[in-house]
Parts: sequence; structure tokens; C-alpha cells
Amino acid sequence: MTRFKKHLGTGAEIEVEGEKYIIKPLTTDQAPLFLRLMALSDGESGLDLTKLNESNSKLVADLLNHSLQKSFPEEWKEDQEETKTFGMKYMQIIFPAVLEANLPEGEESKSSLDELKEKVKATQ
Repeated sequence: MTRFKKHLGTGAEIEVEGEKYIIKPLTTDQAPLFLRLMALSDGESGLDLTKLNESNSKLVADLLNHSLQKSFPEEWKEDQEETKTFGMKYMQIIFPAVLEANLPEGEESKSSLDELKEKVKATQ
């Protein structure tokens, strides 16, 4: 174990049709994408969907794909299309977990994430 590993946590757990999965944190390679996504936040209630244009939608897709690749490396290697389809079908479950796994620690981040999760639940 490297000396950093103890500080990284395990990611965010999701449950899909009774099966549990872990969405792992991204790396600094994806920081520009993640920071662009955070710029879409209205600061109070999570993502401002009025800012979700074609470019920003691609940003969300890219982050989901990076997260799927990191979280499910064997599945990604075996069948990327199937893994991407899984990501699309369960995007409303996976995307909040991507945020949870990557947001800085702290109460403000936690309350924003909780609000986003509530919004997602309301749309299901």
C-alpha cells in the first residue's frame, strides 16, 4: 500500500437491481473535466440543467466513461459497448456516485451531494 492509499477512501457504493458496485474515484488526469462539471453547479442545488448544452452533455458522458473504465476495468476491457450501455441505462444512479467519489471532503460538499441525490430520486 502506498502512503496515499489510506487517504483515498473506497469510492461510492451503488446498487443496481440488487447488486452492489463501487464507483471509484477519478485521477488528476480527469480534473479538467471534473472542474468544468463543477462550474455547471448553481452552488445551491447541484447541477444547473439549464447549462446542459451539447458540449456540456459530452462532458458528462466523458466523465461517466472515465468512471466506468476505472470502476469496471475488466468489463471495460472485455466489452466497452456493453459497459457504456450499462452506464447509460443506470446513469441516474451512477452519476451521483461519480460526484460522491470525487467531491472534496467536507460538510458543504456532502449537503450539495445529498440535495442532488434527492433530485435524482424524485425523477425516478
